[in-house]
Amino acid sequence: MHPTDDDAGDVAYLGGAAFDVGPAPAVPAAAVAPAPAMPAPVAPAPAMLPPVMPAPSPPPTPGADLRPVTPPPPVSWGESLRPSTPMSPHGTLLQGIATPLPASVVRGLVPAQVVAGRYRVERWLGAGGSSTVYEVTDLHRNERVALKLLAVPHAEPHLVTRFLQEVQYVRALEHVNILRVFDAGSDGERHFLTMELLEGSDLRQVLAERRPTWAEALRWLTHAAVALEHAHGRGVLHRDVKPANLFVTRIGVLKLMDFGLAKSMHVAGTTAQGAVLGTPEYMAPEQVMGTPAVSPATDLYALGVVAYQMFTGQLPFRHEQPVPLMFLQVQQAPVPPRTLCPDLPEPFERVVLKLLEKRPEDRYPDAAALRTALAKLWPYAFKAPA
Repeated sequence: MHPTDDDAGDVAYLGGAAFDVGPAPAVPAAAVAPAPAMPAPVAPAPAMLPPVMPAPSPPPTPGADLRPVTPPPPVSWGESLRPSTPMSPHGTLLQGIATPLPASVVRGLVPAQVVAGRYRVERWLGAGGSSTVYEVTDLHRNERVALKLLAVPHAEPHLVTRFLQEVQYVRALEHVNILRVFDAGSDGERHFLTMELLEGSDLRQVLAERRPTWAEALRWLTHAAVALEHAHGRGVLHRDVKPANLFVTRIGVLKLMDFGLAKSMHVAGTTAQGAVLGTPEYMAPEQVMGTPAVSPATDLYALGVVAYQMFTGQLPFRHEQPVPLMFLQVQQAPVPPRTLCPDLPEPFERVVLKLLEKRPEDRYPDAAALRTALAKLWPYAFKAPA
């Protein structure tokens, strides 16, 4: 994996956590058993020639020698959304599906507790890899908002910077299809954001419960495309588009949220050299390889993975380990969606496969072009999935 185009720094941790168990305890001399008698020497085995190691293979080229994989066996909607990539308990930059932290390392808030002298906690709403969200009452305005609390074990300076930059980006992105973020603050060692309180479910929860109709899926994809068009037009890349970051309100409006990994196309970011940011299941080839630079086409690829998942009930690529999974994104062609879902209208499949092209220049040129392509699918949208 190559460095990103952000600032240089320490290499980010990408795998499972390594724990320091410390030196082994000393054993009293009285407790040590006497050594057994040594056996008679055995004649040495004949010398073996060292094995010949194969020459190293050249690094893979995105899009080279693409071959569709054999269609995987069908899985349930819930199974397709089960986390398949492990997360570090220390909050790695390699973002996976939200995994609750052990209770012993999370300093949670309790109902009626007041944060920063202003926000009274009403109830817990959910938790992710590095933060917890609560419904709170803003005592200054007497209104309910959501408070996103950065977990204390994750409060290293560079993570605090990335957490708080969400306010900087989203404040400039006022739009009906983007979750509003109001303010950032701290209360002692706690860092938090306040944001719009929504009623509904994120798309991951929706897909775990039922299969959307073509019309629902098309409407939600259109809302996401409009949100990305708005963000990209103001120089902001999301870099972590996935069902968990797409919220469907009770009236059916989809909102793009969680700009914690967002990057300005015009300002140098805070990513460490060698770090890979994103969720492996939804990462574009250039996001994995570090070249070419991430662009609006990177977010469109991730939205293509979301579309594939909505239409087929499966992810295009799955692996138990994150690094092989990321290289499947680089090297392997997806199984055509109609292979897994024959009743999917062919024009829908063409849009999904174009979004999943390995080379950014082979995808839609921008989110506006995607929105135009999606609008042409409405005549096919009112046939219910089988």
